[in-house]
Amino acid sequence: MDGQRALELMPLLQERLVVLTGGRDRRGGPVLSFPASPRRERAKPEDYRRLLQYLMSIPNDDAKTLGFTVLVDMRGATWSTVKPILKALHEHFPPGAVHQALIVKPDNFWQKQRTSLGSHKYKFETNMISLEALPKIIDTSQLTSDLEGTLSYDHAIWLETRLAVEEFSWQAADLLDRLDDLQEDLSRSDFADDVSGAKHKIDLHNEMKKKIMKAPVEDIDLMGQRLLQKICGNDTG
Repeated sequence: MDGQRALELMPLLQERLVVLTGGRDRRGGPVLSFPASPRRERAKPEDYRRLLQYLMSIPNDDAKTLGFTVLVDMRGATWSTVKPILKALHEHFPPGAVHQALIVKPDNFWQKQRTSLGSHKYKFETNMISLEALPKIIDTSQLTSDLEGTLSYDHAIWLETRLAVEEFSWQAADLLDRLDDLQEDLSRSDFADDVSGAKHKIDLHNEMKKKIMKAPVEDIDLMGQRLLQKICGNDTG
């Protein structure tokens, strides 16, 4: 399997700088949220690049084709903490990857300061939006409680489940590679020319049989069943 794993990004993911809640906008595009957080003040451009490349690789291809709606909660923050996010999205992703960036503005934002969004600088549409207007673009059932929505999201559970999914995927992929190698060995049609050669072939056959018997097929199957039960339990909890 290619790409980064959650385990490699765990310190950054635990910061909760950006989350993939599973919410969708009214077009069906995946929502990527930057919750209001003081941690944003010390985030580095490289942190955003790594997090975004990982999280934006997770949704299925059909969803990614629609483009992400990026939601940045600016309440309690400054414009200077938002610009690095937009810059990372612009510099590291192709046109169409991001459909739009919505910045949830603080109350009386326009009265307090003048800020140019500079939408023309980015590969995607960028707009300020009030919390009250947000449901016009993303239904409240697809928004988390911090944005006055009803979508259930627990970051700790998401991380735990994601680690389990990736561990299962890597072990299953490794098992398939091993079985493919064994299948190639078994499919070779060369025949022995003498008794000694035949004995050698029998020994090889027995060795392959042992390898097949040792392959943790049942263990992987059990791991998959437990993971499915865990995911279904989280969905209904």
